[in-house]
Amino acid sequence: MLTGIKLRANPTSNQKLILSQWMGCARLIWNAKVDEEKYYRTFARKYHPIGTYAPVDQKASQFKSKELTPWLSACPSQIIRNSAVNWYQTYQKFMKGS
Repeated sequence: MLTGIKLRANPTSNQKLILSQWMGCARLIWNAKVDEEKYYRTFARKYHPIGTYAPVDQKASQFKSKELTPWLSACPSQIIRNSAVNWYQTYQKFMKGS
């Protein structure tokens, strides 16, 4: 049974720099979503009735600001979107207990 394919990539120094920047952007989005969820959870604990939760979504457009995060403009939108979607799916699995 074929379970995977191993490939070796030999990026140039410029490609290494770009990949490193993209991975940093993905990490920033993931951490921002974690911080956002913590903020909403704290807010809901203080101001919402017991048993209700603040909405958690997979949006990431609010993190792409020309003033605060200008380097995210250079990152492809697919990386930003996939980071938010991966975080959301992981969070949903965590909440379901699986």
